[in-house]
Amino acid sequence: MGAPATPPPPEATLVRLVREAAGLSPETAAARMDIKFSGSRWRQIERGWRKDSDTPVMAPDATLAHMSFTLGISSERLAETGRDKAVEILRELERSKAPAPEEPEPSPLADLEEWQQKVILNALDEKPRSAREKALLLRTLAAKIEAQAAEQEQPSE
Repeated sequence: MGAPATPPPPEATLVRLVREAAGLSPETAAARMDIKFSGSRWRQIERGWRKDSDTPVMAPDATLAHMSFTLGISSERLAETGRDKAVEILRELERSKAPAPEEPEPSPLADLEEWQQKVILNALDEKPRSAREKALLLRTLAAKIEAQAAEQEQPSE
């Protein structure tokens, strides 16, 4: 029993190159997968054959998608290998596991009533200022108020 004469499939070569570039062993990469997977099976897929039986091995589409997702291989890059069904699954993994967009921090003015916001903005307009100067002034005031709040929160000795 020896190595087969045919090289591994292109997707297996891609997975191996990306894993090696990341400095991961097959066992470490397999352990990072969301599904249960072994390092020995990972090696078989990368090689494209099983040593014990000299039979060809090709990753099932879902397995290839999970391996690619674990390594950060994009669906566009996997598509270059021609494994279209695995690409579809990988795209779904990318969509479903993408981090939710962060909520923007609410504006401090949002809690103020409209008339209060107008008072603050009118006070800034009493002396002609650019929008940049107004923003700097508000940030400076906010920093002073935050510093005062921090002092008040500290227990007195």
